[in-house]
Amino acid sequence: MTLKGLLFSALLVIAAPVTAFAEKPAFEGEKTQWRGCDLYKFSLEGREACVAVPDRPLEGNPWVWRPAFFDAFPAIDEALLKEGFHIAYFNTTDEWGRPEALDAGQKFYELMVNRYGLMPKAIMEGLSRGGYYSLRRAQVYPSTVACLLLDNPLCDIFELKKNPEWWRDVAAKWNRTGNIPRRGEFSENAIYNIDVIARAGVPVLLLSGGADSIVPYEKNGRIIKDVYDRYGAPIKSIVRPGGAHHPHGLDKPEAVIEYLKKAAYGELGQHKGPKKVACIGNSITEGVGTTDPATKSYPAVLQRMLGDEYEVCNFGVSCSTALKKGTDAGRPFSYVDTDACRKAIDYNPDIVIIKLGGNDSKACNWQHKDEFEADYQAIIDTFKYLPSLPEIYICLPAKARVDDPEAIWGIDENVIINEITPAIKKIASDNRLTTINLHDAYEGEENSSYADNIHPSDRGAELIAAKIHKAVTR
Repeated sequence: MTLKGLLFSALLVIAAPVTAFAEKPAFEGEKTQWRGCDLYKFSLEGREACVAVPDRPLEGNPWVWRPAFFDAFPAIDEALLKEGFHIAYFNTTDEWGRPEALDAGQKFYELMVNRYGLMPKAIMEGLSRGGYYSLRRAQVYPSTVACLLLDNPLCDIFELKKNPEWWRDVAAKWNRTGNIPRRGEFSENAIYNIDVIARAGVPVLLLSGGADSIVPYEKNGRIIKDVYDRYGAPIKSIVRPGGAHHPHGLDKPEAVIEYLKKAAYGELGQHKGPKKVACIGNSITEGVGTTDPATKSYPAVLQRMLGDEYEVCNFGVSCSTALKKGTDAGRPFSYVDTDACRKAIDYNPDIVIIKLGGNDSKACNWQHKDEFEADYQAIIDTFKYLPSLPEIYICLPAKARVDDPEAIWGIDENVIINEITPAIKKIASDNRLTTINLHDAYEGEENSSYADNIHPSDRGAELIAAKIHKAVTR
């Protein structure tokens, strides 16, 4: 090639775009198709295995490892496959996390990483009993796990005692027939070792059915959440209100892709800038009643309390309602239809404070009370599934100074106390979200806390901010 030709070739190389995709590993096994991509089936250590290969693997070859129930409720897997993740399966479904299964899994891991060049850290995806294996894998080999994606996970093996057939199988698989595991003596129980993965900083994405009777959230997933919060370890938790053990997954699988991608590349702890706090609400949030909403509203006060590590934005709208049919003086005032709501969505906050419900008590609005819970849930879902997967706090309405609706723009304190507050508590409970009781925020300081019969003075806004600050920084 001439010098001119060499220079031209070099310029082509320099001008070529840098790709974030990797070469496809050359997998062995029976080649079929799954979700439009190549799937390689094989066996290892007497167990079924397979790997789905994306058309364009991401740089570094990130991967998901399912230890149970391949192709069950696969929406998240399919979304990750399209994103460029490999989806791997090694069947330990009915082995209940026994040591032999963990040893065999380590051989599978070494094959995936050492021979086929997948990332050294995998996303362990555990549905139901697959969650138990995933937890045990992370507890024994924490440095090999990029994230635990747990969906209605079995965490406490003693939950299986409710099913005699399963419990006999546990005893047989662990070779303890005649010496059944007893609580407190069975040190391998995953629920006893959550602190191991929390201290190791293994990220968790926890998906749970709020009404799961097979693997109850309170006895399984909740304990993971509590331990992780205790250690300040990275966890995101989404509870499907009213959800049973099935179906697994999410209606919006795309919502978790960014989190899992960051986990795969070890970027979750690299938070750039302050944590973003979105204050969603009505006139009290907006700052009506204070001498200067820009500096005296509760979001402004909260900003000063939280300091530079947080950025608090006020998205309050006077007269707004949770009800989609909410109005004021005949004008529509549903919060989800406001520009402020759209701006809050674009803000993609890390923390969301929702304070709505007071204006819903007005007679013109509460005639639609049968729609309140669904409409309030829709507001939660609007923010719950943002890419940031924010922590959401639910505020109970602040107390009105008087009971007469005519003296407070039609707001009915009795409706708030007897109907709206119980409804909000139920919604928050169904979603396992923290509630902040603002109804007693002014107790003992009522004379200095009201600007009128409903809106807080500067002091009232300070008391509201203090309650929210305590919840956020608990």
